[in-house]
Amino acid sequence: MFDTDRLHIRLAKIEDAPLLFDLNSDPEVVRYTGDSPFNSMSEVLNVIRERMIGGYEKYKMTRMMVFLKDGTFLGWCGLKYFPETNEVDLGYRFFKKHWGKGYATESSKVMLEYGFNTLDLKRIIAKAMPENVNSIKVMQKLGMTFRGYVHDPTDPHPFILFDMTQNEYRK
Repeated sequence: MFDTDRLHIRLAKIEDAPLLFDLNSDPEVVRYTGDSPFNSMSEVLNVIRERMIGGYEKYKMTRMMVFLKDGTFLGWCGLKYFPETNEVDLGYRFFKKHWGKGYATESSKVMLEYGFNTLDLKRIIAKAMPENVNSIKVMQKLGMTFRGYVHDPTDPHPFILFDMTQNEYRK
């Protein structure tokens, strides 16, 4: 679907289940996400079918698989629509051994371009737990605007909110 100099980004497939299972099995990877490791392969398959493939079919956006051009699986990045709040969230998750190499920033730039230029979105948000310094740095590198600290009573984890509007993106 999308290519950069280093990356190939595509929709998830059912056969990607073991890759996603391994990604979410690393406690360091899910440490700042609020998610737990997957309990079973059927749980992963459900996420792929319902959230990833289903999200794309319904909203033309989803978390997408990110690979190096040589086929090495790095993690995922993408946009997710939350109908209950009418917000689009940019998210990313990569294996720890690939942190600090610019992959989150590089793939996120592709997602912002897709969201603003192809989907004509007016605003994209991104959230991070306050202690997730590396994720916050990615949002800053992308040019997103810090909007403050938020504690949603339905979420046990307070977070920092960033966003970018279409006008800001196009400047």
